[in-house]
Amino acid sequence: MVPIKEAINSGAWLHCEHKYGYNTYQFRIKVDSFKILNLKEVDDPEEIDGLDENSKLYMLGIEVINITKEPVALHSSIDFLLLVDQDGFKFPIFKERHLYRVSEFGKKHKLQRFDFKELLPKIKAVGSILFQLPDDDEAEYFISIQNDGTVQEV
Repeated sequence: MVPIKEAINSGAWLHCEHKYGYNTYQFRIKVDSFKILNLKEVDDPEEIDGLDENSKLYMLGIEVINITKEPVALHSSIDFLLLVDQDGFKFPIFKERHLYRVSEFGKKHKLQRFDFKELLPKIKAVGSILFQLPDDDEAEYFISIQNDGTVQEV
């Protein structure tokens, strides 16, 4: 696991690897930003489904390079990313139709790039992903990956 603040400040690429089915997937990510999403910036925020009270949406701006030899579906790669807080609680990516596919906000912040598209080998993809996190300003978050995968600085 790598602290998000450290990943942003260093500007380093992170090597991510995990198994899914019989395959091992590898990709690199660079974290460009991590900020609370202001729902006032979203067109038709009442259309957002599944957002719980006492939570906040955070947007993680990332660059991704698939280093697996073949094109990889997002459900086999990026969708396995997690944020883990200092207490070990795990938070998956928050995928929501209005934000990722319909809203102008999603288009502006390139949420669509990491929704139902493939990652081609050796080509950098740039966009954002969302996480629904507790309303806790003191929390520190780390980048991790499901299925006992590894995330480490390159």
